[in-house]
Amino acid sequence: MRDRCYFDGRCGFCRRSVTWLRRLDWLRRLELCDLHQAGADLPVSLDLADTGMPMRTGSGRVLLGFPAVRRAVLQTPLGCLPALVLYVPGISHLAGLGYEWVAKHRPRNQCNLPGART
Repeated sequence: MRDRCYFDGRCGFCRRSVTWLRRLDWLRRLELCDLHQAGADLPVSLDLADTGMPMRTGSGRVLLGFPAVRRAVLQTPLGCLPALVLYVPGISHLAGLGYEWVAKHRPRNQCNLPGART
């Protein structure tokens, strides 16, 4: 079973990020789903999902935010080296703080980036 990532399909920044993940995931290890269309399949509440990207791993574990993004990047063939660096304790902590800041400050429902597609 593949890892399933849930992204905010109403956010252009999130859609753009998912576009890049899809381009990198040519082995199709990830399943990318709009969290607003996931319904009962969403592994966390919608309010919690709004704080960071939720992921259900193939083994059933649930990750949220930076750990989910780091694992998603690690699943892609070209993401192995950058993702492994993100496990280094100091870098991991700083990257997690950066992710939380972006997730908290991204404009919801008005975020339209040029070229962002679902």
